[in-house]
Amino acid sequence: MSDAPSSPSDATPKPPPRIETPPPKLPPPGIPKPPRRPPLRVPTSLSLAVLLVIALALVGTAPYWAPSLMPLLPWSVAQTQPAPQSNQTQEQMAQQLAAIGQQLDQLTKLSNRVAALENKPAPDASAAVAPLAGQVQQLSAHLDQIDKQLAQLAHDAANNAESPQRVLMVALASLGNAIVGSRPFSAELASVEALGRNRQGWASSLQALEAAAKAGIPSTAVLTQRFTDEVAPAILRTQANAPSSQQSLGEAMLTRLRSLVIIRRVDGGGSAGGDPTEQAVGEAQAALNKSDLAGAVKALSALNGAAANAAQPWLKDAQQRLDAEQTIAKLSRDLAGEMAAGTSGG
Repeated sequence: MSDAPSSPSDATPKPPPRIETPPPKLPPPGIPKPPRRPPLRVPTSLSLAVLLVIALALVGTAPYWAPSLMPLLPWSVAQTQPAPQSNQTQEQMAQQLAAIGQQLDQLTKLSNRVAALENKPAPDASAAVAPLAGQVQQLSAHLDQIDKQLAQLAHDAANNAESPQRVLMVALASLGNAIVGSRPFSAELASVEALGRNRQGWASSLQALEAAAKAGIPSTAVLTQRFTDEVAPAILRTQANAPSSQQSLGEAMLTRLRSLVIIRRVDGGGSAGGDPTEQAVGEAQAALNKSDLAGAVKALSALNGAAANAAQPWLKDAQQRLDAEQTIAKLSRDLAGEMAAGTSGG
């Protein structure tokens, strides 16, 4: 059985369905159309400026994006491949390898020598050390002897060292010599004051000498010469210049003439039962001839009136010398007692 052929009407294709589009909506006739805007045109200069800014930005940021992008480019393959080494580089490497090989050989030889020394038995050094030990003992004994000598020297130096009392005694003697020589003694006085500043009573005793330290104090010899040449005639002259109210005109003229020429005994003896002024001058002269300054001061202390005034400057210098000598003598005596007793007196 066969199927019947289809009719021609069935073989003709059917036309596609028509799609009807709705007519465009027109605006109401009363509303006008809005005006159409002209198209916006960009100036050519602005476009070029924008492209230039983009190009500069790409060039400036190339270090950041170029390394990661270059391997992806086909022409960068040749650049990434390592360049072949030159002959010079190969020669340098060969030389370095040869030097390393020589050093390795030397290290190997050194290691062998160290191993041989370690395996070698230690020699017996007692025979060589024995003489050295004897020498060391001798040196030790010699050093002990030197130490004993040094200790003895230190002990002797300590015993012979000048104590503070001895130093002060020397300074005090120097001050006494300066005072005796009637020369300035400021330096000597300052030295004694510094050494004896911690001693009780020394500051007040030495303070009395400060007034005469710069000029010095006349010595006993100078005072004796001054008394003989100047002071004694001046004292006797004051006595001759004082006429009595009971004298007559002739006696007064005779007294005046006597004041011009002073006659006195050169042996220094006073006249017994005579004028007290002449007697005092005679006793003072006799005491000075024996270097008894204190006796002369005592004899002149009995003067009064014009005679006492004439003797006053000399008495002041003489008394200053006596006080200075007494001060030095007392301090020296006290210091000698301290040294004898073994005390410091500080």
